[in-house]
Amino acid sequence: MGSAALLRILEANPAWGLILQSGVTVACTVGVTLTTLLREGLGLSEEQLRPVDALLLDGMPVDEPKSVVVPDGARLALAAGLPGIAGLAMKSGSAVKALRSGITHTGLGEPDPRPGTIVLSLYSLVLPLLASHFLQRGIVVEAVQLLRYARFAPDDQCVLGKKALRVKDLLPLLAKTPSNARFLLTINALCHK
Repeated sequence: MGSAALLRILEANPAWGLILQSGVTVACTVGVTLTTLLREGLGLSEEQLRPVDALLLDGMPVDEPKSVVVPDGARLALAAGLPGIAGLAMKSGSAVKALRSGITHTGLGEPDPRPGTIVLSLYSLVLPLLASHFLQRGIVVEAVQLLRYARFAPDDQCVLGKKALRVKDLLPLLAKTPSNARFLLTINALCHK
């Protein structure tokens, strides 16, 4: 995954949760089934997973998470309550899944657990439910993503490396940083002001 500067937000504005829509890198064990990845690799409990009704791996809906092996670098999207017929069709195990049979993930591959990363995105009703979980665990983001969301939370307190500052003080630093520079972002608490 390479090196990433450490950035910790002490008590974050809810806008930081939106960064998870753009796709963030998460270190985990790959080469395992999607069920194993969700529960063990990402630390999600049965209660946290209950509202998730759409699992998309590399853009393909997953109906059988126990048989789909997640490769290194995979893109995983979690969603709930997607609107319309398209949302209904994308739900895992949907009654109208036949409409998407050509794009459904088939679960090919044998488990081969190893360290790796995935790109995780949260959408719809899942975002407010799981944002805090992932932000507290830590996600890897690029400078351009931080710059986009830092503007919504200028007064949040943060620690970059070992230096304490306000998020607004990060803005000039981020503007000078290459857009693909990486940061390990953690948040102590996501407040809901």
